[in-house]
This record gives sequence, structure tokens and C-alpha cells, in this order.
Amino acid sequence: MNQIQNTGENINFLRNVFRKYYFENNHFPYLYSIEKREFGYRKFDSLVVRHLSFNNVGELVAELVRNVPLDIYYSNAYYGLPSNPINEKQWEGADLIFDIDIKDLDLPCIHEHTYYVCNLCGYVNSERKQCINCNKGKTYDTSIPCKRCFLSIKKEAAKLLDFLYCDLGIKEKFVEIFFSGNAGFHFHINDPSIRNLDSNSRANVTDYILGNGFMCESIGVRKYRNGFVIKLPKSGIMTGWRKKIASNLGINQKSELKLKNIVEASGGYEGFRNELNKMTRNNGVPIDAQVTNDIHRVFRLPGSINGKSGLTKAKCDDLESFNPNNDACMLSDSEVYVNPKTKLKITLKNNTFRLDNALEKVPSYVAAYLICKGLASISNAQ
Repeated sequence: MNQIQNTGENINFLRNVFRKYYFENNHFPYLYSIEKREFGYRKFDSLVVRHLSFNNVGELVAELVRNVPLDIYYSNAYYGLPSNPINEKQWEGADLIFDIDIKDLDLPCIHEHTYYVCNLCGYVNSERKQCINCNKGKTYDTSIPCKRCFLSIKKEAAKLLDFLYCDLGIKEKFVEIFFSGNAGFHFHINDPSIRNLDSNSRANVTDYILGNGFMCESIGVRKYRNGFVIKLPKSGIMTGWRKKIASNLGINQKSELKLKNIVEASGGYEGFRNELNKMTRNNGVPIDAQVTNDIHRVFRLPGSINGKSGLTKAKCDDLESFNPNNDACMLSDSEVYVNPKTKLKITLKNNTFRLDNALEKVPSYVAAYLICKGLASISNAQ
């Protein structure tokens, strides 16, 4: 987790721009059944407050403007008594949530825009290790996602939609997609018919989307003595995961001989199983299973500011056209001075900024982004 350097100037600046945002953007249209949700927030000193509840959006906004958290969360669950301890909340169901993030894609470009910041002195190091500046602190990594990152995560988001609509049969009207405010997308499934799924049932859903547990036998390849036999399933191979694998292999229900040749070319049953595992990894979506399986999780509030970036968790109505660095960049344009800690190039609100590690005058939304990333500090220069 990024750590904002604990200077009064940095925190005061962020608190002021965050407060202004919440004062001016006080409707939160994608917050449903507010009176049944548990809320929590992270303070600028990293302390977490939980088990809060609000009767209406006005009460929530008053809390945000008064206390100005770094991050604000709400439960995917609906409770009869949301402010009570966890075992006394009276659980009434929970939305199904999916989280996909750039960091889980193992992209080759990630090293090009990852920085390593000391958790004590804030110095930007060249790699993850003990800080070379103070020799005491340890580094954490922070990243400025590039266009390739966002194109890749959008492809995964599109794949997830296909799973939801085609494989699981969830209706489009129940699916809401949000940019997380940093480096991923959140999918909120508000279908009342699936709110009562328990953790085990949700784990089955995540396993399916990840491709866990798909066996050679499912596609018709069975181990037999020291070899294998082909017997395609009578129910067919043109639905669900069978269809995805069949498409990868270029086979259909009448391709027993072709499948036999493929398995032999793979080195037999074991070799084919290894190839099959690669296919399921490539065709599955790298969702965060812990997020989906947890029926008591607090989750970033739609429309709120992500403390790791200063961008907002923004509704995404069209994946192809959505531009996170424009559509989720909602803070003030007023200019302030910052001291960047390294040379940087970033594009926000269709403006590209090239910064040296020297005093710079930038819009507040740029300053907030860099400070949240640990890559700059506010300056009092005039």
C-alpha cells in the first residue's frame, strides 16, 4: 500500500482538495440501500474506522466533509443492524463483487513505470530493497499505469463480462462496472436472486471464472492404462468452458480423430494436461477470489476518491471508450507547486506533464496524483 509522506503540507493539501470534491459531489447515485450497509474509512494516518452506518446520503456526505478520509468503503452485504459487531449485524445477503487489477496480469511493461519509494524518508530508489538514502527504511512499489496496461485490463474486463452474461446467465441490467480509481475494475452484481449465495457458492463461481479444476476428461480425453482414449461427452463441447477449450483446439463434436492427434502431439495424457492448464489460465480472468468470496467485505465506495491515486472510483458505461486518466480525474484545476522526487511523465485530463525532479507548478489534480503515489511533495513556494 502506498504511504503518503507524513508531512503537514501534504496531508493538509489532500484533505482540502478531497473535502472540496465531496462538498461539490454529494449525490453518490450508485449507492443503494444505504441504511443497510456498513461503512468504514481509512484515515491519513492509516488508522481504519469500521462499523459505521448512515440513514441517508446527507449523513454520509456530512461525515466525509467533516472528517475527510483517505479512502471510504461500504459493505457488499445488507444488514439489519449494520453498525453492530460483525456477529450481531443480522446479515441479509450481499452483492456479488469482482475485482481485477493490472498488478495481477504480469505485464512486461510494468517495470517501465514502477517506482520504489522509501517508507521512511520518501526517497525514490531504483529497485525494491533497503533505502539507499537513509539506510533504514524499506521500499514499497508504486506504479503509473500506461496505455498498454489499461488496454490489457480492459480486455480482461471484457472477458469477465462474457463469463457473466454467456456462462452464468446474469442479466446486463444487474451488472455495473467501475474503474477502481487506480489500476483495475470492479464489477458489482446487484441481482437480488443471488444475494443469498454463501461463501462456498461464491468460491465455486470464482473457480469457474479462473478456470480452476477443468480436467482433460471434461473435453473427452481420458487416461487409460499407460495411454489415453478419446470419448467426447454426449452433452456436447460447445458450451461454457468446453466451448472455450474446443475453440482453442479448433475442434467440434465430430473431431475425435483430430483431438486424438492433438493429444499425441502434446506428448500424451500428461503433456495434454499441461497444455490444458495453460489454456485455462489464458482463457480465465484473474479476479481476486478473496474479494468475491467474502460476504462481509467492505469495498471502495463508488464515486469516492482512491487514496492511492487521487482519482475516483468512476462508473464505466463503455469499456472501449472509457479513459481512466480522463474520466476518473475529478479534482480541482487550481495550480500549486510540488517537488517531484524523480523524472516523470504523466497524462491526466488529456494534458501531458513532463516533470524533472525540480520545483514545478501543476494543477491540483496532478499534485494529488503524485502525492498519493508517493512521488512528490507539496511546496509552499509562491
